[in-house]
Amino acid sequence: MKIAFVHDGLYPYFKGGIERRNYELATRLSARHEVHYITWRHWGAAESAHREGFIVHGVGAPRPFYGADGKRTVGEAAQFALRLVPALRQQRFDVIDCSATPYLPLYASWLVARLTRTPLVATWHEFWGDHWASYLPHRPITARIARLLEAGCRPLGDVRVAVSPFTAQRLAEGPRGVSARVVGNGVALDAIGRIPPAGEAAEIVFVGRLIDDKKVDVLLRALPTLVAEFPALRCTIVGDGPERARLEHIAASLALGAHVRFAGYVGDEEVFALMKAAKVFALPSIREGFGITVIEAMASGCVPVVARAPHTGAPLLVRDGVDGLVCEPSVDSFAAGIGGLLRDPARLAAMRAEAQRSAAKWDWDRLTLEMEEVYRGARAGVVAGDGVLVNS
Repeated sequence: MKIAFVHDGLYPYFKGGIERRNYELATRLSARHEVHYITWRHWGAAESAHREGFIVHGVGAPRPFYGADGKRTVGEAAQFALRLVPALRQQRFDVIDCSATPYLPLYASWLVARLTRTPLVATWHEFWGDHWASYLPHRPITARIARLLEAGCRPLGDVRVAVSPFTAQRLAEGPRGVSARVVGNGVALDAIGRIPPAGEAAEIVFVGRLIDDKKVDVLLRALPTLVAEFPALRCTIVGDGPERARLEHIAASLALGAHVRFAGYVGDEEVFALMKAAKVFALPSIREGFGITVIEAMASGCVPVVARAPHTGAPLLVRDGVDGLVCEPSVDSFAAGIGGLLRDPARLAAMRAEAQRSAAKWDWDRLTLEMEEVYRGARAGVVAGDGVLVNS
């Protein structure tokens, strides 16, 4: 098959869940298929380039993803969507897989798919719904438009895939709800197994994009309580984003200079090494369609502590008290949860072992085969009336 992935971000230039999933699938599928990835020209001036067996095509120089307020801009998504139409029409593909976030490129992909009679798979990583109001409280009109765009593209695609049962349930809610097949995200188990722990260990590690919804400030504000009990405690914050300067200011105001290190973006091997050396992976995020870093931490033997909130599916990856903890997204709850683990080494060791056993089921190779089945079904037209793939 000739498969096209569509998304404005590209790993490793962006290390979010969408970029990581597309990269892992593209590299594995390219062993058996011709795989293309249409995105911004993140790699330089060349219009196309080869990456790990697949071909990347740039529709232009990348635009800033985030505005002055640290939020994703509509302008970037609109420009990408406009440039996407001629780019997709230059070649004929057997199937197009477009990430549903941001929404405008999905509309553009749907238009081209209809014009060229190409099967379209819409992959949903999350569905925000009413979360738009709290994400953009200072821009209520923009939030309303974004919510309408999201609702409008919900039925698009010959097949819809959700990366978690949580996202599938969100898509199905309401009078205009739609069904989706669940094909989750995975973890590079073999790669993690080969990497030794980092030499300089921190007890706590966070990995993710530094944006408001990740609530890294909750973790930072929990640290003084933990440091009072564990004076040598260290925490490493891995990632970058529009919130970094504010978070560094919070750490300085709390006199955490000796206890917190902002590592910025680092390579996968270093991420896994840091996770394997740490005891706790802290994710106070209140918005996660899945939570790839959670299962990467579990595979590394690092116990995840995640937040319970209406718009995050991360708690569904964790068996609370068995292979991780689910806390309220508050300073006191995270301080209590992490502190309870650190002061009970036997419990922590048992949970580390359970976390590694739980992660074994999240294998990218198996999930790639599931997506391959989705693409074959979409191409063959083996699709039910509501857009859900059924067995032939």
